[in-house]
Amino acid sequence: MLRTRTGMSSSPSAPSVDPLAAEVVEADDETLAFYALATGRGWSDGLPVVAPTEERVRAMLASTPYHADDVIAPLPPSGQEATVELAAVNAVLAGCAPEAFPLVIAALEGIAAPAFNAFALTTTTSSVHPALIVNGPSRDRLGIDYGPGCMGGAGGRGSMTLGRAVSLCLRNIGGQRVGVNSKSVFGQPARTGLCFGEWEERSPWPSLAARRGFAPGDDVVTVHGSKGTFPMADINNDDARDLAYLVAKTLAFPLSNLYLTPTGANGQMVLAVNPIWADRFAAAFTSADAFQEYLWEHCWQPITLWPAPNQDVLERNDRVEPGGKVRLVARPDQLVPIVCGGLGSLHAICLPSWGESDLQSVAAVHAVAG
Repeated sequence: MLRTRTGMSSSPSAPSVDPLAAEVVEADDETLAFYALATGRGWSDGLPVVAPTEERVRAMLASTPYHADDVIAPLPPSGQEATVELAAVNAVLAGCAPEAFPLVIAALEGIAAPAFNAFALTTTTSSVHPALIVNGPSRDRLGIDYGPGCMGGAGGRGSMTLGRAVSLCLRNIGGQRVGVNSKSVFGQPARTGLCFGEWEERSPWPSLAARRGFAPGDDVVTVHGSKGTFPMADINNDDARDLAYLVAKTLAFPLSNLYLTPTGANGQMVLAVNPIWADRFAAAFTSADAFQEYLWEHCWQPITLWPAPNQDVLERNDRVEPGGKVRLVARPDQLVPIVCGGLGSLHAICLPSWGESDLQSVAAVHAVAG
Protein backbone atom coordinates (compact mmCIF):
# COMPACT_ATOMS: atom_id res chain seq x y z
CA MET A 1 0.00 0.00 0.00
CA LEU A 2 1.16 3.49 -0.76
CA ARG A 3 2.61 5.51 2.12
CA THR A 4 0.76 8.81 1.83
CA ARG A 5 1.11 12.14 3.56
CA THR A 6 -2.61 12.31 4.21
CA GLY A 7 -3.31 8.67 4.99
CA MET A 8 -6.04 8.87 2.33
CA SER A 9 -4.56 6.48 -0.21
CA SER A 10 -8.00 5.65 -1.58
CA SER A 11 -9.39 9.17 -1.59
CA PRO A 12 -11.05 10.03 -4.92
CA SER A 13 -10.39 13.74 -4.59
CA ALA A 14 -7.30 15.08 -6.32
CA PRO A 15 -4.63 16.56 -4.02
CA SER A 16 -3.58 20.18 -4.23
CA VAL A 17 -0.67 21.14 -6.46
CA ASP A 18 2.54 20.02 -4.77
CA PRO A 19 6.08 21.29 -5.16
CA LEU A 20 8.21 18.90 -7.22
CA ALA A 21 11.36 17.49 -5.69
CA ALA A 22 13.09 15.68 -8.57
CA GLU A 23 16.37 17.07 -9.87
CA VAL A 24 15.87 19.66 -12.61
CA VAL A 25 18.11 19.29 -15.64
CA GLU A 26 18.30 21.96 -18.33
CA ALA A 27 17.93 20.10 -21.60
CA ASP A 28 16.92 20.55 -25.21
CA ASP A 29 13.36 19.28 -25.67
CA GLU A 30 14.00 18.52 -29.36
CA THR A 31 13.39 14.80 -29.83
CA LEU A 32 16.79 13.61 -31.05
CA ALA A 33 18.73 15.92 -28.76
CA PHE A 34 16.89 14.72 -25.66
CA TYR A 35 17.17 11.10 -26.82
CA ALA A 36 20.94 11.50 -27.06
CA LEU A 37 21.09 13.09 -23.61
CA ALA A 38 18.92 10.41 -21.99
CA THR A 39 20.88 7.61 -23.60
CA GLY A 40 24.19 9.13 -22.52
CA ARG A 41 22.99 9.49 -18.94
CA GLY A 42 21.60 5.95 -18.78
CA TRP A 43 17.98 7.05 -18.37
CA SER A 44 16.80 5.26 -21.51
CA ASP A 45 16.44 1.58 -22.33
CA GLY A 46 17.87 2.34 -25.76
CA LEU A 47 14.57 3.39 -27.31
CA PRO A 48 13.56 7.03 -27.80
CA VAL A 49 12.11 8.74 -24.73
CA VAL A 50 9.85 11.73 -24.08
CA ALA A 51 11.36 14.65 -22.17
CA PRO A 52 9.73 14.79 -18.69
CA THR A 53 9.00 18.50 -18.50
CA GLU A 54 7.22 19.88 -15.44
CA GLU A 55 4.01 20.31 -17.42
CA ARG A 56 4.04 16.68 -18.53
CA VAL A 57 4.89 15.37 -15.07
CA ARG A 58 2.09 17.42 -13.51
CA ALA A 59 -0.37 16.00 -16.05
CA MET A 60 0.57 12.52 -14.80
CA LEU A 61 0.15 13.55 -11.19
CA ALA A 62 -3.29 15.02 -11.92
CA SER A 63 -4.55 11.56 -12.95
CA THR A 64 -4.14 10.19 -9.41
CA PRO A 65 -5.47 11.19 -5.99
CA TYR A 66 -1.96 10.97 -4.56
CA HIS A 67 0.56 13.64 -3.64
CA ALA A 68 3.85 13.96 -5.50
CA ASP A 69 5.88 12.92 -2.45
CA ASP A 70 3.68 9.98 -1.47
CA VAL A 71 5.79 6.83 -1.49
CA ILE A 72 4.67 3.87 -3.59
CA ALA A 73 7.40 1.51 -2.38
CA PRO A 74 11.16 1.02 -2.24
CA LEU A 75 12.25 -0.43 -5.58
CA PRO A 76 14.97 -3.03 -6.02
CA PRO A 77 17.82 -3.54 -6.40
CA SER A 78 18.87 -0.32 -4.62
CA GLY A 79 15.84 0.05 -2.37
CA GLN A 80 15.39 3.72 -3.30
CA GLU A 81 11.87 4.91 -2.57
CA ALA A 82 9.67 5.35 -5.60
CA THR A 83 7.61 8.44 -4.96
CA VAL A 84 4.59 9.16 -7.11
CA GLU A 85 6.57 12.01 -8.67
CA LEU A 86 9.52 9.82 -9.64
CA ALA A 87 7.17 7.22 -11.10
CA ALA A 88 5.45 10.00 -13.08
CA VAL A 89 8.80 11.15 -14.49
CA ASN A 90 9.48 7.63 -15.79
CA ALA A 91 5.94 7.27 -17.11
CA VAL A 92 6.51 10.42 -19.17
CA LEU A 93 9.85 9.04 -20.41
CA ALA A 94 8.04 5.87 -21.52
CA GLY A 95 5.36 7.79 -23.44
CA CYS A 96 2.45 6.90 -21.14
CA ALA A 97 -0.78 8.79 -21.43
CA PRO A 98 -1.65 10.47 -18.11
CA GLU A 99 -4.88 8.51 -17.79
CA ALA A 100 -2.85 5.27 -17.78
CA PHE A 101 -0.55 6.38 -14.97
CA PRO A 102 -2.71 4.90 -12.16
CA LEU A 103 -2.04 1.46 -13.66
CA VAL A 104 1.71 2.10 -13.46
CA ILE A 105 1.32 2.84 -9.77
CA ALA A 106 -0.74 -0.33 -9.27
CA ALA A 107 1.92 -2.39 -11.05
CA LEU A 108 4.68 -0.96 -8.85
CA GLU A 109 2.62 -1.78 -5.76
CA GLY A 110 2.33 -5.37 -6.99
CA ILE A 111 6.05 -5.62 -7.66
CA ALA A 112 6.77 -4.35 -4.13
CA ALA A 113 4.70 -7.08 -2.45
CA PRO A 114 7.03 -9.45 -0.53
CA ALA A 115 5.72 -12.56 -2.29
CA PHE A 116 6.73 -11.13 -5.66
CA ASN A 117 10.35 -11.36 -4.47
CA ALA A 118 11.41 -8.38 -6.56
CA PHE A 119 14.99 -8.01 -5.30
CA ALA A 120 15.87 -11.54 -6.33
CA LEU A 121 13.92 -11.16 -9.57
CA THR A 122 15.85 -8.02 -10.58
CA THR A 123 19.29 -9.45 -9.77
CA THR A 124 19.10 -13.11 -10.85
CA THR A 125 20.94 -14.70 -13.78
CA SER A 126 17.54 -15.64 -15.21
CA SER A 127 15.73 -13.79 -18.00
CA VAL A 128 12.75 -13.09 -15.73
CA HIS A 129 11.01 -9.70 -15.85
CA PRO A 130 7.61 -8.37 -14.70
CA ALA A 131 4.85 -8.92 -17.24
CA LEU A 132 1.62 -6.96 -16.75
CA ILE A 133 -1.84 -8.44 -17.39
CA VAL A 134 -4.66 -5.89 -17.34
CA ASN A 135 -8.34 -6.46 -16.60
CA GLY A 136 -11.16 -3.97 -16.30
CA PRO A 137 -13.31 -1.42 -18.10
CA SER A 138 -10.47 0.92 -19.13
CA ARG A 139 -8.67 -1.53 -21.43
CA ASP A 140 -9.99 -0.05 -24.68
CA ARG A 141 -9.81 3.56 -23.51
CA LEU A 142 -6.16 3.14 -22.52
CA GLY A 143 -5.10 1.18 -25.60
CA ILE A 144 -4.45 -2.12 -23.83
CA ASP A 145 -4.15 -4.79 -26.52
CA TYR A 146 -5.94 -8.08 -25.87
CA GLY A 147 -6.87 -9.27 -29.37
CA PRO A 148 -4.64 -10.12 -32.35
CA GLY A 149 -0.97 -9.45 -31.71
CA CYS A 150 -1.60 -8.50 -28.09
CA MET A 151 1.88 -9.54 -26.94
CA GLY A 152 3.65 -7.50 -29.59
CA GLY A 153 2.78 -5.69 -32.76
CA ALA A 154 -0.78 -4.54 -32.14
CA GLY A 155 0.49 -1.09 -31.23
CA GLY A 156 -1.90 0.02 -28.47
CA ARG A 157 -0.37 2.95 -26.61
CA GLY A 158 -1.17 1.50 -23.19
CA SER A 159 0.32 -1.88 -23.98
CA MET A 160 3.45 -0.34 -25.47
CA THR A 161 4.09 2.14 -22.66
CA LEU A 162 2.78 0.78 -19.34
CA GLY A 163 5.22 -2.11 -19.14
CA ARG A 164 7.98 0.17 -20.33
CA ALA A 165 7.22 2.71 -17.61
CA VAL A 166 7.57 -0.01 -14.98
CA SER A 167 10.85 -1.17 -16.52
CA LEU A 168 12.19 2.39 -16.54
CA CYS A 169 11.20 2.78 -12.88
CA LEU A 170 13.25 -0.31 -12.05
CA ARG A 171 16.14 1.18 -14.03
CA ASN A 172 16.03 4.81 -12.94
CA ILE A 173 14.65 4.51 -9.41
CA GLY A 174 15.63 0.97 -8.42
CA GLY A 175 18.98 1.26 -10.19
CA GLN A 176 18.75 -2.04 -12.12
CA ARG A 177 21.69 -2.27 -14.51
CA VAL A 178 22.56 -5.26 -16.67
CA GLY A 179 26.03 -6.57 -15.89
CA VAL A 180 26.23 -4.60 -12.64
CA ASN A 181 23.47 -5.72 -10.30
CA SER A 182 21.30 -7.54 -12.85
CA LYS A 183 23.18 -10.72 -13.70
CA SER A 184 20.72 -11.89 -16.36
CA VAL A 185 22.61 -14.09 -18.82
CA PHE A 186 20.33 -13.36 -21.79
CA GLY A 187 17.60 -10.97 -20.71
CA GLN A 188 14.55 -10.95 -22.98
CA PRO A 189 12.86 -8.54 -25.40
CA ALA A 190 10.17 -7.85 -22.80
CA ARG A 191 12.71 -6.13 -20.56
CA THR A 192 11.62 -2.96 -22.32
CA GLY A 193 8.11 -3.80 -21.13
CA LEU A 194 5.37 -6.38 -21.68
CA CYS A 195 1.77 -5.40 -21.00
CA PHE A 196 -1.40 -6.89 -22.46
CA GLY A 197 -5.02 -7.35 -21.48
CA GLU A 198 -7.40 -10.23 -21.10
CA TRP A 199 -10.20 -10.45 -23.67
CA GLU A 200 -12.83 -10.70 -20.98
CA GLU A 201 -15.73 -10.39 -23.40
CA ARG A 202 -14.64 -13.52 -25.27
CA SER A 203 -13.73 -15.57 -22.22
CA PRO A 204 -16.06 -18.40 -21.19
CA TRP A 205 -14.69 -18.07 -17.67
CA PRO A 206 -14.64 -15.27 -15.10
CA SER A 207 -11.74 -12.92 -15.76
CA LEU A 208 -8.41 -13.37 -14.03
CA ALA A 209 -9.21 -10.33 -11.87
CA ALA A 210 -12.61 -11.72 -10.90
CA ARG A 211 -11.08 -15.08 -10.01
CA ARG A 212 -8.65 -13.17 -7.79
CA GLY A 213 -11.45 -11.41 -5.93
CA PHE A 214 -11.85 -8.04 -7.68
CA ALA A 215 -15.07 -6.32 -8.73
CA PRO A 216 -16.12 -5.97 -12.40
CA GLY A 217 -15.60 -2.19 -12.35
CA ASP A 218 -12.01 -2.40 -11.11
CA ASP A 219 -9.06 -1.74 -13.38
CA VAL A 220 -6.66 -4.42 -12.18
CA VAL A 221 -3.01 -5.01 -13.00
CA THR A 222 -1.64 -8.49 -12.34
CA VAL A 223 2.15 -8.68 -12.23
CA HIS A 224 3.78 -11.97 -13.22
CA GLY A 225 7.46 -12.84 -12.95
CA SER A 226 7.70 -14.13 -16.51
CA LYS A 227 10.69 -15.72 -18.19
CA GLY A 228 9.35 -14.76 -21.61
CA THR A 229 6.78 -16.16 -24.03
CA PHE A 230 6.72 -19.83 -24.99
CA PRO A 231 4.48 -20.47 -28.04
CA MET A 232 2.50 -23.64 -28.70
CA ALA A 233 0.60 -24.65 -31.82
CA ASP A 234 -1.68 -27.48 -32.91
CA ILE A 235 -3.66 -28.33 -36.05
CA ASN A 236 -4.22 -32.05 -35.44
CA ASN A 237 -6.48 -32.46 -32.40
CA ASP A 238 -10.26 -32.32 -32.62
CA ASP A 239 -10.81 -33.51 -29.06
CA ALA A 240 -10.39 -30.71 -26.49
CA ARG A 241 -9.15 -33.13 -23.84
CA ASP A 242 -6.43 -34.42 -26.14
CA LEU A 243 -5.38 -30.85 -26.82
CA ALA A 244 -5.41 -30.00 -23.11
CA TYR A 245 -3.32 -33.09 -22.41
CA LEU A 246 -0.64 -31.96 -24.86
CA VAL A 247 -0.72 -28.44 -23.46
CA ALA A 248 -0.12 -29.85 -19.97
CA LYS A 249 2.82 -31.93 -21.15
CA THR A 250 4.27 -28.92 -22.97
CA LEU A 251 4.02 -26.80 -19.81
CA ALA A 252 6.04 -29.47 -18.01
CA PHE A 253 9.15 -29.03 -20.13
CA PRO A 254 12.09 -30.68 -18.32
CA LEU A 255 14.37 -27.64 -18.05
CA SER A 256 11.68 -25.42 -16.55
CA ASN A 257 12.78 -23.30 -13.60
CA LEU A 258 9.98 -24.94 -11.64
CA TYR A 259 11.91 -28.23 -11.71
CA LEU A 260 14.90 -26.45 -10.16
CA THR A 261 12.98 -25.39 -7.05
CA PRO A 262 12.82 -27.70 -4.02
CA THR A 263 9.03 -27.98 -3.74
CA GLY A 264 7.24 -26.64 -6.83
CA ALA A 265 4.88 -24.80 -4.46
CA ASN A 266 5.76 -21.26 -5.59
CA GLY A 267 5.29 -19.54 -8.91
CA GLN A 268 2.63 -19.76 -11.60
CA MET A 269 2.61 -20.74 -15.24
CA VAL A 270 0.31 -18.32 -17.06
CA LEU A 271 -1.35 -19.97 -20.05
CA ALA A 272 -2.79 -17.57 -22.64
CA VAL A 273 -5.29 -19.30 -24.91
CA ASN A 274 -7.04 -17.71 -27.86
CA PRO A 275 -10.85 -17.34 -27.73
CA ILE A 276 -11.45 -20.27 -30.10
CA TRP A 277 -9.44 -22.66 -27.95
CA ALA A 278 -11.07 -21.21 -24.83
CA ASP A 279 -14.52 -22.07 -26.20
CA ARG A 280 -13.33 -25.60 -26.98
CA PHE A 281 -11.93 -26.08 -23.50
CA ALA A 282 -15.05 -24.62 -21.87
CA ALA A 283 -17.22 -27.13 -23.73
CA ALA A 284 -15.13 -29.98 -22.31
CA PHE A 285 -14.61 -28.67 -18.76
CA THR A 286 -17.31 -27.28 -16.50
CA SER A 287 -15.25 -24.35 -15.16
CA ALA A 288 -11.84 -22.74 -15.16
CA ASP A 289 -11.13 -24.70 -11.98
CA ALA A 290 -11.96 -27.97 -13.74
CA PHE A 291 -9.67 -27.02 -16.63
CA GLN A 292 -6.85 -26.21 -14.19
CA GLU A 293 -7.42 -29.53 -12.40
CA TYR A 294 -7.14 -31.45 -15.67
CA LEU A 295 -3.99 -29.59 -16.69
CA TRP A 296 -2.43 -30.31 -13.30
CA GLU A 297 -3.38 -33.96 -13.49
CA HIS A 298 -1.26 -34.30 -16.63
CA CYS A 299 1.39 -31.63 -15.99
CA TRP A 300 4.22 -33.99 -15.08
CA GLN A 301 7.04 -35.95 -16.63
CA PRO A 302 8.39 -39.42 -15.76
CA ILE A 303 11.54 -39.42 -13.64
CA THR A 304 13.19 -41.54 -16.34
CA LEU A 305 13.13 -38.53 -18.67
CA TRP A 306 16.07 -37.00 -16.75
CA PRO A 307 19.66 -38.23 -16.68
CA ALA A 308 20.76 -39.98 -13.48
CA PRO A 309 22.35 -36.92 -11.78
CA ASN A 310 19.15 -34.92 -12.30
CA GLN A 311 17.10 -37.81 -10.99
CA ASP A 312 19.17 -37.80 -7.81
CA VAL A 313 18.46 -34.11 -7.21
CA LEU A 314 14.72 -34.55 -7.80
CA GLU A 315 14.66 -37.52 -5.43
CA ARG A 316 16.54 -35.58 -2.71
CA ASN A 317 14.05 -32.73 -3.06
CA ASP A 318 11.17 -35.18 -2.67
CA ARG A 319 9.79 -34.15 -6.06
CA VAL A 320 9.13 -37.73 -7.24
CA GLU A 321 5.73 -39.28 -6.52
CA PRO A 322 5.07 -43.01 -6.26
CA GLY A 323 5.08 -44.38 -9.75
CA GLY A 324 7.79 -41.97 -10.88
CA LYS A 325 5.71 -38.85 -11.63
CA VAL A 326 7.50 -35.50 -11.27
CA ARG A 327 4.86 -32.79 -11.20
CA LEU A 328 5.75 -29.33 -12.42
CA VAL A 329 3.78 -27.57 -9.68
CA ALA A 330 2.24 -28.54 -6.37
CA ARG A 331 -1.32 -27.31 -7.00
CA PRO A 332 -3.78 -26.81 -9.88
CA ASP A 333 -4.18 -23.09 -9.07
CA GLN A 334 -0.55 -22.55 -10.13
CA LEU A 335 -1.59 -23.19 -13.75
CA VAL A 336 -3.37 -19.94 -14.62
CA PRO A 337 -5.43 -19.73 -17.84
CA ILE A 338 -6.32 -16.38 -19.39
CA VAL A 339 -8.03 -15.57 -22.69
CA CYS A 340 -6.50 -13.20 -25.24
CA GLY A 341 -5.12 -13.16 -28.78
CA GLY A 342 -6.65 -13.35 -32.23
CA LEU A 343 -9.33 -15.58 -33.68
CA GLY A 344 -6.97 -17.58 -35.88
CA SER A 345 -7.10 -20.49 -33.42
CA LEU A 346 -4.12 -22.90 -33.67
CA HIS A 347 -2.07 -21.15 -30.99
CA ALA A 348 -1.48 -20.67 -27.27
CA ILE A 349 1.32 -19.00 -25.35
CA CYS A 350 2.77 -19.88 -21.98
CA LEU A 351 4.49 -17.27 -19.84
CA PRO A 352 6.84 -19.56 -17.90
CA SER A 353 7.42 -19.00 -14.22
CA TRP A 354 10.73 -18.08 -12.66
CA GLY A 355 9.62 -20.21 -9.73
CA GLU A 356 10.48 -17.89 -6.84
CA SER A 357 7.81 -15.24 -7.44
CA ASP A 358 4.03 -15.31 -7.00
CA LEU A 359 1.43 -13.38 -9.02
CA GLN A 360 0.31 -10.10 -7.49
CA SER A 361 -2.87 -8.22 -8.45
CA VAL A 362 -3.62 -4.59 -7.54
CA ALA A 363 -6.56 -2.35 -8.44
CA ALA A 364 -5.70 1.05 -9.89
CA VAL A 365 -6.95 4.18 -8.11
CA HIS A 366 -7.98 6.95 -10.51
CA ALA A 367 -8.50 10.58 -9.72
CA VAL A 368 -12.08 11.75 -10.07
CA ALA A 369 -12.54 14.94 -12.07
CA GLY A 370 -13.92 17.74 -9.95
